[in-house]
Amino acid sequence: MNDLETDARRTLWRSRRGLLELDLLLPPFTRARYQLLDAAERAAYRALLEREDTEIWSWLQHRTTPDAPELLSIVEAILRFNTCAAQHAELN
Repeated sequence: MNDLETDARRTLWRSRRGLLELDLLLPPFTRARYQLLDAAERAAYRALLEREDTEIWSWLQHRTTPDAPELLSIVEAILRFNTCAAQHAELN
């Protein structure tokens, strides 16, 4: 197992939150996309996971906006991924 795989496994574990809504969004994104992100995007995702669940949920619901541009970028990536996944599920 290489360093990226180890990092991805740790990050997947940290993506499991106490809030069901986040558990439905974050782990699937991590499984499908984390290893495809560049180093800066992976760092932004890990920084996102340091935040409180309620804050992350508020960002994902467009109620508030992250204070850092890199967090906004990763929030948008999560939303795009989950929108595409939902559309794909509807087609099947």
